[in-house]
Amino acid sequence: MRNQLLLICVSVCLTACGGSGGNNGNENTQPPGSSPVSPPDNNRLPNSPQARPDITFNEALIEDVEHFVTLAHSVQYFYPSEEVSASDWPLFIAESIVELSQTEETARSDKGIELLRQIAPYVTTQQDHLPTLEQQTQVMAWQQNAPFSQRFYERDLRSGNYASLSNQPYLPNNRYATLDYGQQRVYVPLYLPAQTQLTGDTFSQVGRWQLTENFEHPEICMATVSGMWAMIQHFWPYFHQVELNWTQSLKPLLNACTESDLTQRNTRIYSEFTKLNDNHLSIVLPDPQLPPFDYYMPFFFEIVEGKAIVTRTEQNNPSEIEIGDEIISIDGEAVQAYLQNRTASSFYNQLQGVNRVARMHFYQTSSTPVRYEIKKPDERVIQQTVTPLKSESSLNFSGLRYVPHSPDVLEPLGDNIYRINVYNVEQQALSSLKSQLADAKAVVLDMRHYPTSWQGWQGVLSWFIETDAVNNTLAHYWQGAPNQTDVQIQNLPQTIRIAQDALNIPAIALASRESQSQNEHALVFARAGGIKVLGEATSGINGEIFKADFFNFSDNLSRDSIFVFTNMLANRLNGDPLINAGVEIDIWVPRTIESVITHQDNQLEAAVEYLKAQLE
Repeated sequence: MRNQLLLICVSVCLTACGGSGGNNGNENTQPPGSSPVSPPDNNRLPNSPQARPDITFNEALIEDVEHFVTLAHSVQYFYPSEEVSASDWPLFIAESIVELSQTEETARSDKGIELLRQIAPYVTTQQDHLPTLEQQTQVMAWQQNAPFSQRFYERDLRSGNYASLSNQPYLPNNRYATLDYGQQRVYVPLYLPAQTQLTGDTFSQVGRWQLTENFEHPEICMATVSGMWAMIQHFWPYFHQVELNWTQSLKPLLNACTESDLTQRNTRIYSEFTKLNDNHLSIVLPDPQLPPFDYYMPFFFEIVEGKAIVTRTEQNNPSEIEIGDEIISIDGEAVQAYLQNRTASSFYNQLQGVNRVARMHFYQTSSTPVRYEIKKPDERVIQQTVTPLKSESSLNFSGLRYVPHSPDVLEPLGDNIYRINVYNVEQQALSSLKSQLADAKAVVLDMRHYPTSWQGWQGVLSWFIETDAVNNTLAHYWQGAPNQTDVQIQNLPQTIRIAQDALNIPAIALASRESQSQNEHALVFARAGGIKVLGEATSGINGEIFKADFFNFSDNLSRDSIFVFTNMLANRLNGDPLINAGVEIDIWVPRTIESVITHQDNQLEAAVEYLKAQLE
């Protein structure tokens, strides 16, 4: 969704969440910041790093690393202190993994707590080591709906007296969280006195082991992928809508980092994250061995009526493959199996994964020839071997795109029916566009592509909606404890009101499998305002994205992030899940094989027929 939210009225839903095991009861007479039983002193951070040792990552070590990083990320996001906030957690976790590898197996659990207490000294296995809280004790606590603050997301370390702070919205409902760590129970404070007996250090540089921040090193890889995993574990708002045990994905991610074949390593990592069904998801790992997509196949194919159909060909196509041909197999593998195997690590959801992988087959990384078995429209079967072409100049295609696209804003369709390509409408063009509709009797709103202007599509919809369009499908999830055991939901309603100079003529909206995010958000508004939607299942993801980096890898890749996911809940208009389902379609009209062969936009034709019926 475009990074803009307008006309937001906040409503708060406090959900009755279980399980972080707080003690909200009796007051006591301990001095502020003290504990009923004094905890042991914590060690200070060392500052004399030694040469990195050789490490063998056996099954036992991987399991201990899994337990440690799970606890460490809970401390990272929920232990309320300035030292925790300012520490370099990926680097700390990477160094700690090396330290655990040099620790006797039976002592690793205690070593992990010892390492964490250098930064967060009140991480403890004894509940009576937690600081006492009076109603007037000055405390700190996290108020957060994201791993850190960025546009539309907040993570703030709040301070105030406990009585006041604990009664404010979006702050923890419990004083501490109880977590399992190996065979131990660990307590992590969620409110921490501003003045305490013990203080932690800020981790900003290695002090035990000399590390190179190279993703090929297992400990750097593990710190990175566990950091990505933890952002999802503690903040991703879709676990109640996607059937997935995400805790079980951590160990495969850690094991992937021990894979010597970097391509296989990446595939294993991508496969775990693909299970999220989040079509916003993007991971770009620093891997100099991965070649760029500098080659292309001289044709596109898409899944049409359940078959792999060639939809467009490039002018330099040297093969006998033509528009309308069905691809039966690729390199000897049945095409559906070929696509499904690649979908598993594609980041695409189950709804649209095969469609998108089919489209992406156009892009190639080498000139290695590809063998195809092709069925012609007349049922003849031919074999073709096609060598990908080098991308050296602009390409020229014949054939209508599966999702048709126009450079124009307005197109007459005859009988005073017009097509507005809503994705091309800019805010500054609204007045001119409106004047060109003076004689319009009905309008097709083509919303099959991502819009260029938030204000543009909102302005267009305001002319045609039958009622004010209220969209209450978005929400922030504020997290008060690890593992989303204390969630407060902030609904984000938005409204598009009928324009004072509304046109009061029939309209219908077109949707496509490429309609995604803000595109789907606009379609929800259309339906909320009484406009029917014609087309086929949309992408199935909406909500603001969240961007993150690790070890400053994005700088080396000339990117602003290496990890992107959806951090805002977005539903269908009726409250059902939109993720992996898409916007409700009122009139189901997918593209057909016949329309591909004849270069006809059958969805547009169906929309015009609908409008003509409304005008009768």
